[in-house]
Amino acid sequence: MEYMADTVAIVRHLRKHPGLGAQAAQILRDADDGRHHIYLSAITLMEVLYLSEARRIDINLDELIQRMARSINYEIVPVNTDIVLAAVGVDDVPELHDRIIVATARYLKRSDPHQRRGD
Repeated sequence: MEYMADTVAIVRHLRKHPGLGAQAAQILRDADDGRHHIYLSAITLMEVLYLSEARRIDINLDELIQRMARSINYEIVPVNTDIVLAAVGVDDVPELHDRIIVATARYLKRSDPHQRRGD
């Protein structure tokens, strides 16, 4: 299956943090084992950069990018005009980073999966 991960979930997964919910933890473990495909918004990269520079998390941008690059089961989705426009309708999520992540998930759900991956 395909899933969209938010920043907190992916950081907690990479650090094996006990605060990650059981269902999310299982999905991400399964993705590591090749059973799921996980999308990350490029906004997650920006958020990790900000949080690591502020010393609020102990994972840095290079580490995240390297981990994602080593797996075909993780894909970083660029923030494009269509995703920003999709964020206009995300009224129930006040935080900008989270709005972009939700908009990215909605965009991916509507778009052709073969076009996304270049198949």
